Amino acid sequence: MIRSIFVSALFFFGPALLMFMLRNLFLFLKVWLRLRRMRREQDHDVIDITPHKHGSPSLLFNIAAIAVGVVCAFLAWQEMNSGPEEKMRYIPAHINEEGKVIPGKKVPIETPETPER
Repeated sequence: MIRSIFVSALFFFGPALLMFMLRNLFLFLKVWLRLRRMRREQDHDVIDITPHKHGSPSLLFNIAAIAVGVVCAFLAWQEMNSGPEEKMRYIPAHINEEGKVIPGKKVPIETPETPER
């Protein structure tokens, strides 16, 4: 159960962190383009150094980040709660009666059939 919580948290917060990094990457790209444009102009303008209050991310970005996180967490939870996998056993490589090498492989474990009463 605790593993399910950790994996679900990872798949929920992982995409949110990825969206956060993408948002900051676009911010840095916009700043870099603005600085490049300012260097080209070379005008002597008065620079306003008054601090401005930064706005929060847009509503669309918040909805997209939450939706991506919920979808990834749901898919991880669904994968962890899927039915039992087929039990397999490994047969190591060996040499048969004719001297040929048989490579190792996984085969399904045969379950004995229960007799019907």
